[in-house]
Amino acid sequence: MLGPSMPPLNRRSFLGVLGGAVFLAAAPAALTACSPGASAPLATTSGGLAEAVAKLVPSYIPLDLVKPDIPSVKGSTPGFTTLPATLVKSVKGTPGKGGTYTAMTPAWWAIPPSLPENSYYKAVNAELGTTINFQVNDGNSYADKIQTVLASPKDVPDWVVIPSWNLPPRFGQAAKGVFTDLSEFLAGDKVKKYPNLANIPTASWKLGCFEGGLYGLPYPGALISDAIFYRADIFEQLGVEPPRSADDYLKVAKQLTDPAKNRWGSEDVWNGAQIMHGVVPKWKEVDGKLQNKFETDEYRAALEWTAKLFADGSVHPDAVAGNAQQSKQRFESGASLMASDGVGGWHEALARVLPSNPGFKMLPMDYFAPDGGAPTLFRAQPAAIFSFIKKTDDPAKVEELLALANFIAAPFGTQENRLITSGVEGVHYTKDSQGIPKMTEKGSQEVTSTYAFLVAGPIVNSMVQYPGLVEAQSGWEARQAPHVTEDAFFGMQIEEPTKFASLGKPFNDLAKDIIRGRKSIKDLDSEVASWRSKGGDELRDFYAGFLA
Repeated sequence: MLGPSMPPLNRRSFLGVLGGAVFLAAAPAALTACSPGASAPLATTSGGLAEAVAKLVPSYIPLDLVKPDIPSVKGSTPGFTTLPATLVKSVKGTPGKGGTYTAMTPAWWAIPPSLPENSYYKAVNAELGTTINFQVNDGNSYADKIQTVLASPKDVPDWVVIPSWNLPPRFGQAAKGVFTDLSEFLAGDKVKKYPNLANIPTASWKLGCFEGGLYGLPYPGALISDAIFYRADIFEQLGVEPPRSADDYLKVAKQLTDPAKNRWGSEDVWNGAQIMHGVVPKWKEVDGKLQNKFETDEYRAALEWTAKLFADGSVHPDAVAGNAQQSKQRFESGASLMASDGVGGWHEALARVLPSNPGFKMLPMDYFAPDGGAPTLFRAQPAAIFSFIKKTDDPAKVEELLALANFIAAPFGTQENRLITSGVEGVHYTKDSQGIPKMTEKGSQEVTSTYAFLVAGPIVNSMVQYPGLVEAQSGWEARQAPHVTEDAFFGMQIEEPTKFASLGKPFNDLAKDIIRGRKSIKDLDSEVASWRSKGGDELRDFYAGFLA
């Protein structure tokens, strides 16, 4: 997910969070007709844009059906250390009216059987009172599929899931021509008709707003999505304390490094370094003027610090060589002892390693500013994925689909949520001695994130199958929450002119070169100058137009 100071959400970080669901079997008008340039903004100032969006999104009316064991702190993820003994029913009656609809979703796993072979689909559809026929596509090529579908509006399915990182250029214009403006049905108190949708926090709805309308149903994300992890078990064995400042990190990484024992202190933690140094996601407002992240002192400091970490010889040689694919394996084997990852990587590692190494223990560091003081963390993107309802002249169809969405978005601890995430007990899952659902072979084949991708309730941490994880993870996030702030354009769906699409790409390779000593920090100055002359200053003016 979007790290506190990282670029927009990507597939890697989203899948990490997706797998956090305890019972989830899997884990997580034609464009050619659009004129070049940016979509028309909702307003010309950030104040005006925020005001416009506020009129489009639903009212937030939180439900109190099941109380978590670890409450949320300033938006942190609440935790359930035990599973509710009794599931609550949140939807009365059958929400559907007997309609039949198609829904297109991505999958980064084996594509499940379709109807009529899929008993999970049959069971959920029976409860919905409506038939949803899923068109499940390979997530790795889903962006191409989206482009193809949007290029032929008449072929667009009734319900389309689009991850935020797959939104095509000028999507706002396409959305206005192809999909339903849901503000007519959900804005403000209109959402009271759908209590589970009203239970979704306001921030998660904002990025579903395009071209003056609300189009996206959200899959909410966490407050903080990235961490710097350390091998707590090995730290304890060696009598080493986790670092508490930037200099301390360098010292600890150097201390832990012992090539003779095939052990290095750190992986490439460039992502974590940016978070540690308070690098803004995109733009920083200073005295009413905008600085791009590449122009900031924080970005420069993060580069210099990471370059020193590499120069110290504390980074695993394979990471230095750019082999990021095996970073998890190196960390889990103990070849490297500190690493950046999405928070979802925590439970994924436990699932892989604990069966063969019960003593394995990884923990995230509490974030610190470079000098060891309080960090500045930028809030993660509030929604990771959206679904869109095809435009229709029949409002009854939209209302039926929203009633289905209200069922699907039922919160944790409800009968509806258990059905969506786990299927039917005795068919798709059984319970162990602690009451924790375990997927059957049929469940593993059929239950994936299809319905859940259409819309989801607020995120919770209920991974009780890993002893101590809920307490550690929810506690860590609660400690970080007071340091979380929102950047100048948080929650605003601003579509940049397409001519700026590749403007920042040279900085990715430059950062790798500076970190590895192939180029110097002075090269950053020349690249920034080039960026400004090639359109950076023009892009700055574009964003400045949104500043109140």
